[in-house]
Amino acid sequence: MSPFDDLIADKGQPPLDKLTPLPADQLARLRAAHPGLPEGYLDFLANVGFGELGDASFMLYGGVIEPDEAYGETPAGLQGVLLFGDDFAGTNCGFDSAGGWRIVEIDPTNFSKDVVGEDFAAFIRIRIAAAA
Repeated sequence: MSPFDDLIADKGQPPLDKLTPLPADQLARLRAAHPGLPEGYLDFLANVGFGELGDASFMLYGGVIEPDEAYGETPAGLQGVLLFGDDFAGTNCGFDSAGGWRIVEIDPTNFSKDVVGEDFAAFIRIRIAAAA
């Protein structure tokens, strides 16, 4: 049983219609590479998926990336941050692995990070509601 059973039932309907579940082998590699990733995040990728929420409302990556992959370098203060998505307008979201895996948003103008959540399930449900 998944905490996302209600969303799994809505797969194929907007705003979830563009999401693709992460294949088991990729999920295993993600777990091995980043053992501290929150279980709710991994459950969502496996059972609901990754991709575009709604019409360019939010992009959930099929894994996490280091800040240098998004910005060309790791800006000061973003060491230990693993990005998992963006809003198509330059703001990235990720986990602060050095800060208890809290969810942070990165301001694209100055690379500051703001804590926006403690729980991935609550965070992604807000994004899904905004995309609906």
